[in-house]
Amino acid sequence: MMEATKESDGNPAPGRSFEAIKQDLSQSLLATKKPTDFIITLIYCIPVLAPIRICTAANVFQRLAQSDNPLSIGELATTFSSSSTENVNDVDEKRDFLVRMLRAVSAIGLIDETSAFTYQANELTRTLADPGFAAGFELVFDNVMGPGSTMAQMLPHHQANGWMASPTAKDGPWQRARNTVGTSTFDSWIKDDPIQLTRLNALMQRMQRDRPHWSEWFPADALFGRSAETASSEQVFFVDVGGGRGHDITALAKKYEGKSVRMVLQDLPSVIEEGEEVRKRDGKSLDSRIALSTQDFFQPQVVKGAQVYYMHKIMHDWPDRDCVKILSHLKDAMSPSSRILVNDVVLPNKSCPLLHTAFDIDMLLLHTGKERDEEMWERLVGKVGGLKVQKFWHPPAGEGEGIIEIVTTSS
Repeated sequence: MMEATKESDGNPAPGRSFEAIKQDLSQSLLATKKPTDFIITLIYCIPVLAPIRICTAANVFQRLAQSDNPLSIGELATTFSSSSTENVNDVDEKRDFLVRMLRAVSAIGLIDETSAFTYQANELTRTLADPGFAAGFELVFDNVMGPGSTMAQMLPHHQANGWMASPTAKDGPWQRARNTVGTSTFDSWIKDDPIQLTRLNALMQRMQRDRPHWSEWFPADALFGRSAETASSEQVFFVDVGGGRGHDITALAKKYEGKSVRMVLQDLPSVIEEGEEVRKRDGKSLDSRIALSTQDFFQPQVVKGAQVYYMHKIMHDWPDRDCVKILSHLKDAMSPSSRILVNDVVLPNKSCPLLHTAFDIDMLLLHTGKERDEEMWERLVGKVGGLKVQKFWHPPAGEGEGIIEIVTTSS
């Protein structure tokens, strides 16, 4: 039950009390099943501070605290004023940006979500809206987290962009903090700091160990098992686009052990080479049905007419403009029976888990990428003529990423 606070006149104040918030947060902590879950959340907790700073700068907490009633996302969007003339796309982008900020501050109890995309102040909101506390947060964030850090660059960057995410991966907070505008974060890492990619691969691999692999819960036989059985010897069944060292395609090969299907692992030449070196070092080898192929997913897809084109945690690294390019190249390679399986986070419309909001802000800071809810995914795919979302597949108990099944409109 929601426990209300009291105003100075003794009447109940809207929103939850601090005691109720603490109880909810305690339940969230108790729901952490393993020490590794807590440590992974801890790794990603720092990016959540950036949305708080954004909301203090835009007076979101003050606006909610001054209202006796919940405010919709549309009402709050007017808080993020811009001097530029806005078109329809700008309105959508501004809404998406604000939703992402509010997901994060709601996940840690600083505001209440009364329904999908509707928010209300609680006792913590009113406390943070106090000018002294607001000034203190801004002081510590701007000076301790910066100057010159990626997070410190988030505020001026998004103010300059009219409170919208940058449409390009080459001009975001990370680039502004390091004077590398014109180069994506991944390109900078590949060229100048490859240890970051090694750390990223190690983290992703470790996180996956505690989550069920998608092939364990996804009804593969119902979707493409029959295609695998009837595919000709020349036809490629499964292409792992940007598949790194091959963890996903190897797991799927085990699922289809003994079946004569052709599979292809694709990535940049340096990644393919690194994977070969790691397997050689560890005395391992790829399944004989898996072929290696060098592929930049921003270039035309070299494998035509495969049954399945699969991408795991690729799309969240890139803004919509770049994702449209990636999907367009896959669409051009597809046959009417082909499908794209995007293995990525599908955010809920309400009560988004703290870890997923942290992923989202982390992508925004590093790559101008994003985690997406169902509406965002459908809007993104809709920007690619000839493709549509067929179905969203969610993992059991909400653990790990979902699957966005994409087909051609002629299917």
